Amino acid sequence: MSPKFKYDPKVIGKEGLVFTLEDGLEYPETKHVSGLPAGTGQRWSVAAPCTGARMVGVHALRLKPGQESVLHSHPLSEEVIVMVKGVAEITLGDKTYEFKPGYVLYAPPGVPHGKMKVIGDEEVLCIGTQAPPDTRMDRLAGYDF
Repeated sequence: MSPKFKYDPKVIGKEGLVFTLEDGLEYPETKHVSGLPAGTGQRWSVAAPCTGARMVGVHALRLKPGQESVLHSHPLSEEVIVMVKGVAEITLGDKTYEFKPGYVLYAPPGVPHGKMKVIGDEEVLCIGTQAPPDTRMDRLAGYDF
């Protein structure tokens, strides 16, 4: 798969860039790969190795009512997820929480998280950051970095 990222990742890696979430690269569907983020909704890598970042992976997730993500973990990465818009249930370990704008989830390496399900009729938008970046989804998509 060739990236549809309209900027040069090598230049971004040296100079940086301000761009929109929608300018990121869409994730491939990964339901068939155990332990990877998947489910319904729209996901994209924003600042990650495939878009020029090296030490961090930033991604976005948009879910509409009725959509949900799956429980997953990152064996080597810490993840922080910030809810920007909407309300959802989210799982961390063996507990489920209400997740609203301004709330932050922290998942240590290997701790299952996700299974985000929209509550109500407003779409959800959240931003997640991993360090070090978990590049498994990007590699499955064939993104070169």
